[in-house]
Amino acid sequence: MATTAEEDVAFCQALALQAKAGRVDPNRALVLRTSSNFDMPPPGQSAAQLLSDEANEKGYSAFIPSVEAAYQVGSVVVRELATHWDRYEKFIPAAQK
Repeated sequence: MATTAEEDVAFCQALALQAKAGRVDPNRALVLRTSSNFDMPPPGQSAAQLLSDEANEKGYSAFIPSVEAAYQVGSVVVRELATHWDRYEKFIPAAQK
């Protein structure tokens, strides 16, 4: 399984330019990556049918689960930052080891 990160690179480059102008702190960026389609079809469906369904009206097979996963992770972070902004306004959270 692999995903690409072109959007992440562009996003980070845009943040770096905005940081030079004093508008953002790129150390406060959080990128949540999810996948919007499955790499294997469900039981009883061929790979060709999965790809055909995604190319037509049904859309990406894992779009809703990917949005839900991003929400489950991101909402915890946003809730923590918003609830305790007095703690994080001048202090950037560090990764726990």
